[in-house]
This record gives sequence, structure tokens and C-alpha cells, in this order.
Amino acid sequence: MEVMHGTGLMPYSEQLEEYPEDVKKQYFELSEVAQKIRDEFGGAVFFDAIDSASPQGVWMTLRHRILRTPCVLIEGKKIFDRLPSYQELRQKILELAETPTLRH
Repeated sequence: MEVMHGTGLMPYSEQLEEYPEDVKKQYFELSEVAQKIRDEFGGAVFFDAIDSASPQGVWMTLRHRILRTPCVLIEGKKIFDRLPSYQELRQKILELAETPTLRH
């Protein structure tokens, strides 16, 4: 759980303990990737974990046509429809950082 706290994402530890092992494993994999990305990119990368069952999660699922979770959105676009490895996510962040956007 400390890994997730280090990324700025706040877990609900009591609830997490009740989840199946595969869900907990995925949660800790996500935490590890997020921590590594945060360590490398600092405040240049913002993490926002959204529960797909929450009202915001339902909206994001419909808006971005998310069929599987977890998925990764960068600048409002679905980039991965699965949990990417650290290297995959890092590479995509670096690629997109070099691409000019309308937001700048």
C-alpha cells in the first residue's frame, strides 16, 4: 500500500483486503508502475485512478469506449486497454512528450 501512497493515489486498504488475489496482484502491479513513472517524471505526470464502478468511471468508460480495465488514458486519449509494463508506458510518455499538442 505504501507504493500507491507514494504516487499520490489513495487506496482504501480495508476494502482492498477483501478483493480476490488476482485483483490485489493487479493493484500492486499498477502501484509499482505508477511509482517508477512518478520517480522518473516527477510532477510532469499526473495519476488519477478511477474506479470503473463509480459515476465518473461509468462516464469515462462510455466516453472512451473502455471495454477492459485497467486502461491508460494520456491527455484524454485511450493509449492502453491493459496495464502496460513500466517500459511500455515510459516509452509512450516520451513519444507523446515530443509530439506538439494543442494544449500548449
